[in-house]
Amino acid sequence: MNVEKLCMSCMKELGDEARCPHCGFQNDIEQGPPYLPLKSVIADRYIVGRLIESGGDGATYMGFDTESETAVTIREYLPERYVKRFYGSAKIRPIEGEEEFYDYGRKEFLKLWRNLARNRNLGGLIPVLDIIDQNNTSYAISEYVETISLRDFLLKSRTGYLSWERFKAIVMPLLTTVSTLHSMGVYHLGISPNTLVLGRDGKLRLTGFMIADSRCRNTEFDSELFSGYAAIEQYSDIEDTGEWSDIYALGAVVYRALIGSIPSAATDRATNDKLMIPPKFAEMLPAYVVAAIEHALEIEPNDRPETIEQLRDELAGSPSAVESSRSRDAQPQPSATTEEEIKERRRLERLAIQEQNKQKQIKMTVISFAVVIVLGLIGIGIYFAVSNRSSAPEQNVTTDAVSEIIEVPNYVGESYSRIVNDDVQKTRFKFRVKYEYSTDVEAGYIISQSIEAGTQTEKGSEMELVVSNGAEILKLPNVVGKDYSSAEQTLTQAGFTVSRIRKPNDGTHEGDIVYSMSPSAGSDYEKGKEVILQVWGEAPTETTTKQDETTTKSGIDSLMNNIAGA
Repeated sequence: MNVEKLCMSCMKELGDEARCPHCGFQNDIEQGPPYLPLKSVIADRYIVGRLIESGGDGATYMGFDTESETAVTIREYLPERYVKRFYGSAKIRPIEGEEEFYDYGRKEFLKLWRNLARNRNLGGLIPVLDIIDQNNTSYAISEYVETISLRDFLLKSRTGYLSWERFKAIVMPLLTTVSTLHSMGVYHLGISPNTLVLGRDGKLRLTGFMIADSRCRNTEFDSELFSGYAAIEQYSDIEDTGEWSDIYALGAVVYRALIGSIPSAATDRATNDKLMIPPKFAEMLPAYVVAAIEHALEIEPNDRPETIEQLRDELAGSPSAVESSRSRDAQPQPSATTEEEIKERRRLERLAIQEQNKQKQIKMTVISFAVVIVLGLIGIGIYFAVSNRSSAPEQNVTTDAVSEIIEVPNYVGESYSRIVNDDVQKTRFKFRVKYEYSTDVEAGYIISQSIEAGTQTEKGSEMELVVSNGAEILKLPNVVGKDYSSAEQTLTQAGFTVSRIRKPNDGTHEGDIVYSMSPSAGSDYEKGKEVILQVWGEAPTETTTKQDETTTKSGIDSLMNNIAGA
C-alpha cells in the first residue's frame, strides 16, 4: 500500500485529490506545533495522522501501522505547558527548569500504559499494541476501533435515555473491566459518557486514559474533569482519589443513561448533597437501581460502595446488597470526635469551593446583566426606529432579528488547540488561523486576535487567530571552501547572521577563503543565529616579500656596523 496516498484522517485510499472522498479531510493542511507534523514516522513503522484530541498529559492522533496495514491510534506524552516542539520537528524538549517534573509525568505515563497493555484482552478496553520511547517522549499505540461515544449515542436516541434492561446489558460487562483495573491499582478518574464508547459489536469500552495528576484539579498538570461525573475529592487538596472516585463517576453515568440528564456537579452539591431523581423515573426504575445510584453518588467517599463488585451487586439487586442498603439506612450516624473533625474540615473545604463557584456565577451574572441591558437598549432603539418608519406614508418597514451580542475574551497567550476544541468557544466565533514564526511566543500559543479583547461583537463573528510556530528552524548550509563574500551571501540569504575571524596566512593558502565555521553545517538552528566564519588572511605578495627581505638585510648590516664600531 502506498502510504503517500493515504488520507491522514481516516487512513483510507486518498487518490490524487487533497480532499478525502471518504471523510472530507483536507490533506494538504499543516499540523503545527506543539503537535506532531502529519506523516511523521514513529519507530520506522507508525505513520502519524491528524490530531484527534489533546489535553491533560498528552495528545491522541490517528495513525497507520505500515506492517499490518491497519489504522491505529497514537497517544503521545505531551504536557503542553511544559514542553516545546520546533516547527516541522518530531522531537520535543521540556522547558528549562521543568525537566524533573516532565520526567515524573513521563514515568507515570509509561506505568499506566504498560498496565493497560498487560490487560489488552479485557473486553471493556481497546487493546494496546505497542509502547515506544522516541523523540524524547513516549507513545502508546492502540487498535483503531470504529465507535460512537455514549454521549452522542444517548443524544441521538429517540428519548435521550435508555431503559434499565437495555443499559444493564452493556454496562455490567464494563464493570468487570473496571474492577480488574482497580485490582492492579489503575484508576481512570475520568469515566463519563465522553470517555465511554460503543462499538459496532455493541460492547461498551472505556477510553480516554490519563495519568492521575491530569484528573485532579490541584496538580501541576492541566486537569481534565467532567462536571457532574468528577467526584468531590478530585477538586480537593486534602482528600485522595481512588476506587471510590470511579464508583462515583459510574453512578453518574448510570444516572445520565437512565434519566436523561447530567447530575449536578459535586462542587454544587457540597453543602446540599441531596440527589433528586425525578418521580417519573423513580417509579419506572427498580427500587434497588435507584438506591444503587444514590449510594454511588454520595458526596462523602466513605459513604459510597467500597468496591466495584459491591456496586455491581447493588445494581443487580442481589439479596445481600438489598439487605446491606436497609442496614445502611437504619444505621445511626457515627459520633466519633475524630470523624466529626474530618467531616467538618471537609465541609469547610467544600464551602470554600462552593464560594469560588458562587463568585464565578456572580461574575457571569453581571456580564449577562450587562448584555441584557445592551440588548434592551438596542431593542428600544429598533422599536422607535420602526415606529418612526411606520408613521411615514408609503414606506416598507423591514427589521432584522437582533443578533446576540457577546464580550470578546482575551485569547492571547492561550493554547490554540484548547480554544478551537472547546465546544463553548466554537459556538461564539468562527475561527480562522494564521501561523507565524515567533521567538517570543511558544509554539502552539496565540500571538494575537483580529477582534480586540473586551469589545462587544455579534455571536458567530469570524475571528482570525495568529498562532506561533515557534522560532523558525533552518538547516545551516556548508560554506567551507567558499570565498568569504560568497559564503556571507549564502548564509544571509538562508536567514543567518555572519561574523568573520581572519587567520594569518603563510602564503600557502588563498586569502579570504573559509576554512572553518561554527556551529558546524548540516544541523538545524533558529533563524538569525550567528555563524562565525574563520578565513585565511591575505597571502603575502612578492613585493611585500622583497621589502621584508630588504628590511631584514638593512637591519643586519646596521647591527654588524654597530658591533664593529663598538
